[in-house]
Amino acid sequence: MKNNLIFIALIILNIPIIAQINIENSKGVISYISAQNVYTKFESTKGLEAGDTLYSIQNDKMLPAIVVTNLSSISCVGKAMEGYIPVLNATIIAKKRIFTPSIDVISQKTKNAIAINDVEIEKGTKKEDKKEDGKQKQRIDGKIALSSYSNTSSEGQGYQRFRYNVSLNADHIGNSNLSADSYVSFTHKLGDWKGFNDALRVYSLNAKYDLNKTASLSLGRKINLNMANIGAVDGLQFENNGKNFSYGALVGYRPDTYTYGFNSQLLQFGAFIGHKSESKKGYSQISLGLFNQMNNLNTDRRFAYLQHSNSLLKNVDLFCSFEIDLYSIVNNQPVTTFDLTSTYISLRYKPIKKLSLSLNYDARKNIYYYETFKNIADSIFDKETRQGFRFQTTYRPFNYVIMGLNAGFRMPTNATNYSVNGYGYITHTNLPWINASATINFTALNTGYLNGLIYGGSLSRDLYNGKLYADLSYRFVNYQFANAAAPLKQHIGELSFSWRLKKKLMLSTDFEATFDSNSNLSGRLFLNLTQRF
Repeated sequence: MKNNLIFIALIILNIPIIAQINIENSKGVISYISAQNVYTKFESTKGLEAGDTLYSIQNDKMLPAIVVTNLSSISCVGKAMEGYIPVLNATIIAKKRIFTPSIDVISQKTKNAIAINDVEIEKGTKKEDKKEDGKQKQRIDGKIALSSYSNTSSEGQGYQRFRYNVSLNADHIGNSNLSADSYVSFTHKLGDWKGFNDALRVYSLNAKYDLNKTASLSLGRKINLNMANIGAVDGLQFENNGKNFSYGALVGYRPDTYTYGFNSQLLQFGAFIGHKSESKKGYSQISLGLFNQMNNLNTDRRFAYLQHSNSLLKNVDLFCSFEIDLYSIVNNQPVTTFDLTSTYISLRYKPIKKLSLSLNYDARKNIYYYETFKNIADSIFDKETRQGFRFQTTYRPFNYVIMGLNAGFRMPTNATNYSVNGYGYITHTNLPWINASATINFTALNTGYLNGLIYGGSLSRDLYNGKLYADLSYRFVNYQFANAAAPLKQHIGELSFSWRLKKKLMLSTDFEATFDSNSNLSGRLFLNLTQRF
């Protein structure tokens, strides 16, 4: 209790957050009944603790049944609640606390970046609610997020950035065929106002009308899940998603390259067709798209996009995507080409329940940031490991213990140097006595211009009934540059908290302090308040 009070006091003093607590229902059974206790068995009791309530199923309703008094890795011992009569082998439901990073925080947090395309794809995985007569019913949800990012340094450099996000999803308004979607962001630096158009970013703003059960028309700015690789489109989109076949077309404009605003000079049009199937052996999906992008009515790029995924082999998942340029200018004349310009292949294999393996090959275009919230060490590592081959393995040798290893290699090209890198970690998810999760990790990086090592650890813990969560981490960075006399040596400490004030209101803070070998001290503070509705 004393430790909890200390952590709460640190929050009052504005020291920071990052994670979100989700509740996951897990099924178990009553394995033994004694005169005083009821014993229940689960696949795992991770996320449970003494004092939690277990539930029984009666008439399709969850009713309180057992209060947990003690537990092991797979079993719980508890007292039957008044009015509940336990029966051997009866189904019992546990509401486990699952601690996962919140996309609201990650999408703006210092060391992570989520593309708007990925957010749109994540939204597309949600199932729509239906009435009993099969018709779609209205569903409206959204969020308002206020964020602040501060950067200070002992050298006097620093700034503060504010960000305001508003998103709204209105499906089948008034139980009709009309839906709307929006995602708008407003960002500016304190004391560095460059105008309204520079601060405003409209990532999505469109209306959709369902022509029938499978076909729809959309008007406005939208990222189409079937054509997400080309990003947002300002214009008209049609798509028809049947049981096995899907097809669609679009005509509109690309957002401006520099302002992300509307640009009538960047006309584009294209179409796609896809096929998907499912069987007892697994699933298979393939889609092909053809697109023509113009600049001032002159063809700028013409390309094909091919995507395929399947799970036809047992415990094996394959995903791959390719972009093929079909147009080029040679001697000032347009010619038809067949140039493979982007490749991504991911193969995952899970031979046993406790072991997973994956192999990736990434030859997509690299991303360069004009400005980033990442520190120098993380920015370098991200840039040098984005492309090439990557092998990953995760193994759970014992209950509560997880081990992982990543290794990557990139061949040198005209645009990139070679890169060899590795990352390993070991995590204990439930340390005895303190009920915390601890991780030890290391990172190694070797390129044409540096040799680097990063090692450290972290400790995270639920502080108050799944509503308050804390994370403390430390890393030591040692980058040796080939063309620089002085290495980059840094001590990086981070303290984070997430606090669910109400069911749909969450406050997040994250503080990172960096101390280097030249006695320079810098700090970064991230604050985020999100209200869902």
